[in-house]
This record gives sequence, C-alpha cells and structure tokens, in this order.
Amino acid sequence: MVLDLSSIEVFEEDQIDFDKRVTFIFGKNGTGKTTIAEEMKKLTPGYDVMTFQGFANIIDENKRLNAVVLGEENATISRQIEVKKAELEAKLSEVDRIKKTLKKPEDDSISNFWTKRAKAEQDYKEQEKKLDNFYSQSASKIKKIDKPRISSTSYNKRNFQDDISGAVLLSDGEIKQLTATILSEVKVAPEIVFPKIDFQTLVVGVQSILKKTVIERVKISRLENNTEKREFAKTGLQIHKKGDVCAFCGSPIPDATWDELVGYFSADEVKNFQIEIQNKMGEIDVLIDQLNAIKIDANYFYPSFSNEVKSLGEQLEEEKKAITIYLTSIRKILDEKLKYLFEELSDTVDVFSDGLENIETRYKELVKENNENDLATKQQDAVDKLRKHYVKKYANEFGYDAEIVTLNTLAASKQLRETEYDSENEKVTGTGGLNEIIRGIQDEITTLQNGTKNEMLLAENINRKLKHMVSFELVHVEDDESRGFYRVKNSATGCERDITELSTGEKNVIAFLYFIEKIDEVKDILSITPRVIVFDDPMSSNDDGMQYLIIEELQKLLKRLSDTDHFILLTHNKHFYLNVKYGRDYRKDRFIRFQSDGSKTHFVIIDKENDDYKTSYESLWNELKLLFGMETVSADLLLNPIRRIIETYTKFNAINKGNFCSTVDGAMKLFNVNSHSIDDVEAELNGKTKNEVIQMFYDCFAYNNKEDHFRSFWGELVTDESGNIVF
Repeated sequence: MVLDLSSIEVFEEDQIDFDKRVTFIFGKNGTGKTTIAEEMKKLTPGYDVMTFQGFANIIDENKRLNAVVLGEENATISRQIEVKKAELEAKLSEVDRIKKTLKKPEDDSISNFWTKRAKAEQDYKEQEKKLDNFYSQSASKIKKIDKPRISSTSYNKRNFQDDISGAVLLSDGEIKQLTATILSEVKVAPEIVFPKIDFQTLVVGVQSILKKTVIERVKISRLENNTEKREFAKTGLQIHKKGDVCAFCGSPIPDATWDELVGYFSADEVKNFQIEIQNKMGEIDVLIDQLNAIKIDANYFYPSFSNEVKSLGEQLEEEKKAITIYLTSIRKILDEKLKYLFEELSDTVDVFSDGLENIETRYKELVKENNENDLATKQQDAVDKLRKHYVKKYANEFGYDAEIVTLNTLAASKQLRETEYDSENEKVTGTGGLNEIIRGIQDEITTLQNGTKNEMLLAENINRKLKHMVSFELVHVEDDESRGFYRVKNSATGCERDITELSTGEKNVIAFLYFIEKIDEVKDILSITPRVIVFDDPMSSNDDGMQYLIIEELQKLLKRLSDTDHFILLTHNKHFYLNVKYGRDYRKDRFIRFQSDGSKTHFVIIDKENDDYKTSYESLWNELKLLFGMETVSADLLLNPIRRIIETYTKFNAINKGNFCSTVDGAMKLFNVNSHSIDDVEAELNGKTKNEVIQMFYDCFAYNNKEDHFRSFWGELVTDESGNIVF
C-alpha cells in the first residue's frame, strides 16, 4: 500500500510504502504525522480507512459524543438475519471450494487449476531455460573463436539470439575467402598496358606483301624463274667472300661471277622489299613480346575478387596463346616470302576473330573496384557473415527450429492454463462474482443488524474498562428528537454533566475506547474491503495515567487483526512507543522514524531491534547521531538533544551540570540546559561547525573521565593523521 506524497512539501520523499500489515511510526511534533493520517483518508474507496485523531473528531455539532449502537437483535429481524447468514455461508463455502482449486493441493496426486497452471508454467520455464543455456553456451563458443576473431569480447546470448534470424551456412570456399578478407591488408592492383593489335590492318599489310614481287633489273639466265636456284645463290653469296673457293663445286669463284651475283641481289628494289618484309616481321615480334609481358597477378587483389581475377588470368593466358600462335604463323609466312621476292605467294591469311578487348575492359573494372574498395567495411561484413555461419552451425546441431516449435507449443499451453485459472478466479473476484454477491449479502445483514442494536452496549463496554481508573461512568441519553448521545455521571454523587467537561486526558481515553468499539462493530460479518486502522498520536501528555490501558487495548487489537487489515500507529511519545511495540517482530512489522533536518522530514527505516530506541535516554543519542549525519542539518539543531542528554546524565548521576560543563571552555554557555531563548541559540554558536560542537560535547565527558560512556552510545572514535578525533 503506497501513499503518494509528491504534492506535500514537508516530506523529502515522494511516497511512503506501507508494505507490512503493522507499521509503527515515531516522529516529533511537526514532522508530518497528522499529514500522513489525513492523506490516509484519501485511500477510499479501495480501502475502509478508520482514523483515530482524538476526541474532537468524534463529537457532533452540539459537542456531544454520538451514541453508537452495537447489538441485541429483535426476534423478527433475527430470523431474517439467520436466513441471510445461511445464504452468506453457502456463498462463502462456494468461494472456499473454488479457492481450493486455485491453490496448491496438499495431496500431490490431486489435479486442479493450480497444478495444471503450475505444470504448464514449469514445462515452459524448463524449455525456456534449455534454450537460454544454448544461447549462453553458443555465445561463449563464438566469443572464443580468434583465428580470426569474429565477435566482440562482450558478445553474449542476446547478441546470439539477434544473429539467428540472419544466420546462413557457408561453403568451405566462402569461409576461406571471408577469413582471408578479415586477415588481409590494404592491396592496390596495378594497371596493365594491353597491346593494341589491329588484326584487320595487320592482315591487309601481310596480304599486300605476299602479293608483291621485285622486277629483275639484272638478268641471270641460269637463275631466272627458279626460286630454289636463287635461294641457293643468295645463300652462297652470304657464306662466301670474293676470291673464295666454292663450297659446292670446289672451284675458285670467278670475280666476274661474284660481281654479277652481288649486283643481282643488292639491287635497290630487292633490298627495300627485304627490309619491308623484315620490318613487318619485327612488328609481329614486338606484338608477341608485348603479349608475353602481360600477366594478371591475383595477389594484388582482395580475397573477395580472388576467384574472378584468377579466372580472368586463365582467360588471358588462353587468348595470349591463341594470338601468339596466330602471329607466329603469319611470321612464318613472311619469312617464307623472303625466298620468293620475285613471285607472288598464294597463301591466304584470315583475320583473327577475337582479341583482348573484353579481358582488358573487365580487368580495368576489377582494378577500379579493388582499389576503391572499403576494406574496413568488407572486413566487418566478412566478420558478420562468418559469425552467423557459426550461429547457424550451432543452431542446426542443437535442433533449434524444433526446440522453438516446442517452446511456442508450451507457451500456448501455458497461456491456456492461465486463462482457465483466471476464468475460474473471476467467478470469485470478477464483476458480478461471488465476492460482489457476498458484499451485497453482508450489506443486507449490516442494514438489518443496525436496525436492532442496543445503544447501551457501547457505554457498558467503556465503563467496564474504565471502572477502576476513573470516578465517572458513561450514560446513554436521548435529546428531544430521540437522537442518542452520551453524558458523564459522577460515580460518587450521581450527578450528570456533558462529556466535554472532562479533562483532556479523560476525554482522549474515552474517545480512544469509543474508537476501539467502533472497530469491532458488527465483528461477526466478514469484511471484503481491506481496513486501514490509523492511530494519530493516541496518547497525549495528559494521558500518562491511562497509557497502560491504551497500550493494552492496542496490543489486543493487534492480535485480532485480519489478514487484510493494515494497522498504522503514529506517535511522538518515546515511552509510549517503546512499550506499545514491545515483543513485536522487526521482520514482520515495519518501523519508521520521521526525522526533520529543519526544513524537510526524512523517513528512516529501522530494520533491526538493535537500531531502534531501547530507552528514552538512548533515543536522545540516536537522535543526535542521526542529525549529525544529515548534511542539510545545521549545527544549531544539535544543541537541543545535547542539552537534554547532559541534563539527564547529570541528574541520574547526581552531578552538578555546571561543574560537568565548566571543564570545557564555552560549553557551559552553549550547553546550559533551559537557559536559552530561541533567538540566541544560533548567536551562541559563533560559527562553530557540527564537528566542533560534537568535539566540545565529547570533551565534557572526556574531562570528567567518562569518555567510555560517550563511546558506548556514540560508537568507536576515529582519529586522523594528526591524532584529532574525526566524528
């Protein structure tokens, strides 16, 4: 049960959580206790809030205590009530029967809505855990892969789950290529100059040479029209010199014959034609050399281009081979033509049907793509693909798709069982359900019951409790309009007077007992709406004589609270607080201290009995330590608890407080109890810090040889490097 405090300035916190059935709140006046009580009243209609705030809140406009009727039914209405009670009992039995099907049975062999829902939920959780373990283990394995690394060091099961949807298995070749990409360095592919071969022009030139002939300007009849003889003579001229003996016939070569052959073969037309043929052969040799110089090296390319570059290189080698064979064949023809300078050759040369243009174009494209390649992007893409390959691999090994189908099936079964459970529960808690019907019957019983109550019973109950504590008793009277109220009758004299004429303490205890009786009104009827019972300072300073009666009534009330009740007690009285909470369990109840720093109230949760007040004197020390620890609290707020501690200590130990404080300079004036007005408190601090104030306080005990007493309440003391105490 959470109370929203966001719109209330007095509190530092925006809310307070009453998370236990019983809550004890201690706070001085002005810390906001009554504000909490007022805010509790706003919890309706979800809660039945009952708030005790003293006598003034329960009297009517005529300052009278209204009569509360509590009890004895007449015969007619009694029979009607019995019928309604029987009807109520039947509905309650039906609720009990349904609730048994909605909770864990004592016999494990029994199946009900609870067991079916629990079984479906357990099966789903086990399958969910199985998948969760798979995600974690697989993520761990992927994170350990480091040759190459394919995930970050923070890769976890959530990342693995995200990768599953896009996971694809890769071939060995793809894995090898992606691995090479991840490990690769920056690569720049070189440009290649491909030879420009105009096969059409080349063929035209060769054909022209083959058809061309040299006209014999010097006639040698023995050589005329005989190519073999001409070639023989030409060769002889090349291997001999003038005056040599002929290697063929063994006779000296006549000078006239030598001059005749030189004139025949060295004619300008012959020489020029030979040079033309040799030049064309030279062109072909250059083209062949250029072809042989071309080479595509895949090592200059990134792995992603490797396969295509290698394939293109293979195509190039095939084309180079074909072109080289073609050019070599033409060269042979030209070489043959050198033998037939004076005759046409009938050889036909075809134009080469293909070239290197397509290969050159694609190579240039690959060079551009490679050299403009964003390696970081390619490597990250390779990392992602390789990681998702392993994700898919592990998923397949695990049978992930089938396991997800199982999970979805179990989820549907779980949802079905939850729907069945909720549907059955709605029969009790839903609109028009049994709880609503029960409330209607209860209201009818309450209406009947209220019509038959005996107004005297309240007074009798209160008088019985106060019999040995006061000299008066309550009497019921009626005004002119037959409206009941209560007056007070003196037990000794019998004189009656208005209840408002009692002392403040007497009025408060009557109001308190009146409130207790209201709580138990029609107590045999089951309440569906949770009750919130709030006591806002139930014991004032005027109630000292009644405090044990009030404490006893509150402790009795605590014992008879129902499971849906909330009990909240707010008080400023330490003695009362210490007694009313006696014997309570700090694990089951909530204990809260309201502590003001001078401007805002803070909520301090007390979780252990050792942290709570044990005596009023100890509470002063606790308050002092708490104020000291609050950064927003000024030093002047420490003076009041210090003065009260000194007064209590010196009185209890019969020590003159003047002597006690006089041992420390300034302490007598600063800590002199009850000797200061509000206006002069801060002026007396003379700029002292909280540490300096506590140091003076400690010195008072230390100089009186009572530093052990200080330590027992303050705790162990810590000193700095200079030996000074650090509080």
